[in-house]
Amino acid sequence: MNRAVSDTLGFIFVFAIVLSTIGVVTAVGFDGLQSTRDVERINNAERAFDILGDNMEDIADRGAPSRATEVKVEDAQLYLADPIEVSIYGESTTDPTSNFTNTYEVSPIVYETEASEETLVYVFDSLLRTRGDSGTFVRRPSLVLTKERVLVPAFVTRPDESASLAVGGSGTFLVRGEKAATSVLAARSNSTQYDVNITIRSPRANLWRDELLRHDDVSCDPVVAPATPDDLPEVSCHVEDAERVYVVSTTVDVMFSD
Repeated sequence: MNRAVSDTLGFIFVFAIVLSTIGVVTAVGFDGLQSTRDVERINNAERAFDILGDNMEDIADRGAPSRATEVKVEDAQLYLADPIEVSIYGESTTDPTSNFTNTYEVSPIVYETEASEETLVYVFDSLLRTRGDSGTFVRRPSLVLTKERVLVPAFVTRPDESASLAVGGSGTFLVRGEKAATSVLAARSNSTQYDVNITIRSPRANLWRDELLRHDDVSCDPVVAPATPDDLPEVSCHVEDAERVYVVSTTVDVMFSD
């Protein structure tokens, strides 16, 4: 009789251990699978955004009137965010009358999902992958910042007035870009040198500062915190005694469609 009870208890204990092990493995495995799935969603969106950048360059550099890029949205949002501001100021070292200032309002294209803390931001021909206040440029802006030559291709994305500015849920959507204007707003020969200042007002000003400091001839001021909740952080970076300066802008109207 005692032996039968012992066998029964032993079976119960073993069965309980098996059940608890299955529960732990299932819970851990499910969480790991979900995390892997969330990361892969962002990776897929990043690849689509890289193609988006190439298509924008087709519009700006290769004369394409428009381009459309497919982006798969899975429990996510794709939208045009509030504009950041980029200002380029050139101060002649010899002729104050040839000083110039060009300011652009650029609407970032953003992909974000509640399942992940990571966000993708396409802005000014660059792609950032951010997590909170940190992040990295996975597609670097096409800037030339040296004393011999400063070249700023200003990719200005803005919302199409008649189209949707956001899509969400799940499905495949098109990000359409249509050229609205292009022009050389500043071109200076080497007859005079310029001190060039680039000021960026953006929620990601600290990331822009780190990126611009990668250029040997660039110096940057500390990031200035916003004075009011409606303002944006600001950073100013400089190239002194630049021999040639070119600022070329391309404005692209952006819309989303299914």
